[in-house]
Amino acid sequence: MEIQVSESKKGSKILKSFWFWAFLLGILYLFELYVLQIIVILLIIPFICLGFYYLGHLLFRIMAFIIVVSSVICAICILGYLL
Repeated sequence: MEIQVSESKKGSKILKSFWFWAFLLGILYLFELYVLQIIVILLIIPFICLGFYYLGHLLFRIMAFIIVVSSVICAICILGYLL
């Protein structure tokens, strides 16, 4: 009987230890999950801002190119009309 009682206490101790580690790993997993989400969000935001920045530059350059080309075409047309 004593052997079974000591084995029961040992099994109970192992089970308590298992639940402790399971709880600890669960908390660690949730913490890691939220920390990684925050890091990913903080990494995505600057790339979105850079994308809009370069998109703005691209649109500005396209508009400037259109204005220059249209001015040249207009100047050629006026010269052709006057000559």
